[in-house]
Amino acid sequence: MDPTPLDGPALRVLLTTWGTMGDVAPYTGLAVGLRNAGHDVTVVTSTRYAPRFSAHGLRVRDIPLDHQQELTGRAKPWRERLRNGQDIASTSAQVLLETAAEGTDILLAHPLMHPLCSVIGEGLSVACRGVYTVTHAMMLPGLMAAAPWRGHTLADTTVKLLLNPMYAPAVRELRRELALSEGRVEALSRTLRHHPAWYGISDALLPLRFPLPPGHHTTGYWPPARPPGWKPDSRLRDFLDNGPDPVYFGFGSMHRVDREALSRTITAATQKLRVRAVVQAGWAELSGHTDDVLTIGECPHDWLFPRMRAAVHHAGPGTVHASLNAAVPTLPVPMGLDQPYWGARLTALGLTPAAIPARRLTADRLTHALAQLLQRECFRDRTRAVSASMRQQPGIANLLARLSSTGRLHH
Repeated sequence: MDPTPLDGPALRVLLTTWGTMGDVAPYTGLAVGLRNAGHDVTVVTSTRYAPRFSAHGLRVRDIPLDHQQELTGRAKPWRERLRNGQDIASTSAQVLLETAAEGTDILLAHPLMHPLCSVIGEGLSVACRGVYTVTHAMMLPGLMAAAPWRGHTLADTTVKLLLNPMYAPAVRELRRELALSEGRVEALSRTLRHHPAWYGISDALLPLRFPLPPGHHTTGYWPPARPPGWKPDSRLRDFLDNGPDPVYFGFGSMHRVDREALSRTITAATQKLRVRAVVQAGWAELSGHTDDVLTIGECPHDWLFPRMRAAVHHAGPGTVHASLNAAVPTLPVPMGLDQPYWGARLTALGLTPAAIPARRLTADRLTHALAQLLQRECFRDRTRAVSASMRQQPGIANLLARLSSTGRLHH
């Protein structure tokens, strides 16, 4: 990303994120954009993802969460998952507090870190803003759909109530350390009420009059920063250069899938349709089984997607935005969390013939839906139109403008 002239004071920014790769990738672009605009950026993230930022020459403080992240990927009773989540929150809170106390003007926090940063901001009299790629309500799309007039508020409050026990011990400890009145730990819905949030979401993908809370604003898509010096490997280059444009298949950080069954389904559909495919292995370690299917590791989507004929993926918000930004017709196969919401949005916008839940995916269903996506020009035309609208809302530039207007705010 080219440097953007700084319109306003240079700020000491603490940017923090954690989660899966989809939770981290957009923040690499955000961090580089902030740095290139002249701000002094420190990134706080888990040890696993620290190299994603340090590779760009960014200052990084890592949170030692390797053990907890391993436990997060395993099926276990709710009580054990809660304890693991509380451990993550407590460990993160201490690193965040130590880093912020060294000097910062504003905290920019991923949703999973926002409850902690809101307390730290209060204690240190430092401005705090959420930087989200998803709303809490999108985690319960069924509740949003069931109550059209109040669904967003109900879903938003419900998700925060469910998350509240995970943060309560860490919030109490932070309030003690910062000499803030303890009393009863407030629910997240009240804790975050006075903390505005900026969303790396394109308005082109949301319903009209989407009910964001006061002080919450969309900025547009935040493209991840491409790794410095990255080049495609020769196998991928050769595959792309020696045949028709392939279809992309990828399911990101989703790992609780039957990879053998999913790989067979992909292979069967591509053979029936006589199309070539690029399969991104991802956490599920997917693979292809024919000469017309190439399995690859990580590859920047901003480079790969413009070379694809279509994209079949899990409908995570980052991948949805990346595929549409590249004007690639998209078939969503949502697995969980907010993915069903984005699958429903793609269908409602006329961008895809169907959203196929992963649990219902079969070779026949995939073949039928993908055939429609590839053969009907209406999907390609609609995708091009939405892509053009997305590009009219440059997310990182818009966030930088909002940050400049914020200045050196204090509580």
